Order: sequence, then structure tokens, then C-alpha cells
Amino acid sequence: MIVTKDEDFELIRKAGKLAGEVLELLSKTVAPGMSTWEIDQIAEKRIREAGALPTFKGYRNFPATVCISINDEVVHGIPRKDRIVSDGDIISLDLGVTFQRSENGKKLDLIADTAVTVPVGNVSKVLERLMDDTKEALYAGIRACRPGNNLNDVGGAIEDIGLEGLYGIVQEYGGHGIGYVLHEEPFIFNYRTPNGSNTKLKPGMVIAIEPMFNLGGEDVRTKKDGWTVVTKDYKPSAHFEHSILITEGEPEILTRRPNEVVDGQARRN
Repeated sequence: MIVTKDEDFELIRKAGKLAGEVLELLSKTVAPGMSTWEIDQIAEKRIREAGALPTFKGYRNFPATVCISINDEVVHGIPRKDRIVSDGDIISLDLGVTFQRSENGKKLDLIADTAVTVPVGNVSKVLERLMDDTKEALYAGIRACRPGNNLNDVGGAIEDIGLEGLYGIVQEYGGHGIGYVLHEEPFIFNYRTPNGSNTKLKPGMVIAIEPMFNLGGEDVRTKKDGWTVVTKDYKPSAHFEHSILITEGEPEILTRRPNEVVDGQARRN
């Protein structure tokens, strides 16, 4: 999607900054013995205290602030009081933040969306590599986000990392436009496809890039709760996401976390 108003850029940046801060807070808070419900409560409290709204809560009747997916859960895991995090797990934390402004008597949403997969306690080297490679795929996709490139350049950059690591690259889910609505066109594949080649990246576009790599095959299924997506072979999955603004030069990472290092550059707060 294309953003044209300065006040909208300001609020999307504000949403992205807060989303990154909350995600870093959760990443540092997650510990063995916590319930996913407790983690979700921390996020919702922080978002609302900042005067924002948790984008996911109520979206298509999703009941929580954060999608929390553990091990073989790929995305859209529902937080629960009886879902306890254990040492050795990897956990995907996916959240959105909405700020609003009024226009012609109506509320207009400005949204940013981000995700990270983190280890809980001590995890295996194999899982560390899965997370590292999925994160690197995200950054590779971001580096391809230059005006004049197309979505196949982004998907291809992600795919190259996945193929090199021999991972299952999730096909059914991917990135998307974002800004005024949580999920907007265009859909962004995490691999090369003829359907993605026609969409050119232009300054002012805001998109969310989110690779999902599986330690096993690419196939996934949705559980009976209607939300939680898991790998069919029960192998672990990792998921990373940033909301990006396309500029005339370097892409702007709107949801960059405090002190996050990208290509050797730490964020300056």
C-alpha cells in the first residue's frame, strides 16, 4: 500500500517503534514456567498504556494481543493459561500495534506488525541455526526492498537462504501490505513466483516481510481451534517479521527493536 500523508507516516512510525519496544520486552521476559497467557497480558498492558491498540485482539475474532507459537507451531498460536513455556522451546512472538487519528468524523487506523522467534533457556545448536537463518532471510528480503525492484527480488532473496539451509519454506503464508489495514495487497511470497514479478516497489509503500522456515518439510495445517498453524511433520518452525517503508534509498525498518543489529549497525535511540 502507498502512504502519502505526513501525519500518517508519523503515526505508522510511532506504531512501529512501540511494536519493536514491546517485542523486545517480551523477548527478554519469556522464561521457563511462564504461561503464554501471562506473556500476552504483559504486551497488552504495555500497548494500551502507550495510548495504542493491540491490532490483533478482535481481528477476525482472534482473542489475544500476541500470536504465540511454540516449536512446531508456525504462526497464529493462541495464548492460554495452560500453555506453559519450557526450557529448550523456541517461541514465535507476533504482534501488531495500532494508533488512530480522526478523519471526517471517522477513526483511521495506522498499523505496524512485527515478529521474532526466541529461544527459551538452553536450545539445541540445530534450533539456534534455524532461528539465525530465518532472521538472516528477513534481512536479505529487506535488503532487496529498493525502488525499482519487484516482489520476486524480495521473495528470491528469502528463498535463497532457505534453500541453502535445506529448510521447508512455508508456502501458504507470507508477507503483505500494511498501514491502514493489517493485511493489504500485495501478498509477498517467501520464494520466487511469476505472480510476484509484476509488482514494483515504489517509495511510500509500506509492507511487512515475514519468512517462515521449517526444520522439516514445507507442509502445514491448521489445528481445530481455527487459528494455530503447525507443521505437518511436527518439526520446529521459526518466524521473523518487520514492517518496512520503501524510500528513495535504503529501506526504513519501522519496527526495528531497540539495539537490534542489522548488517552490523545497531539502532541509535
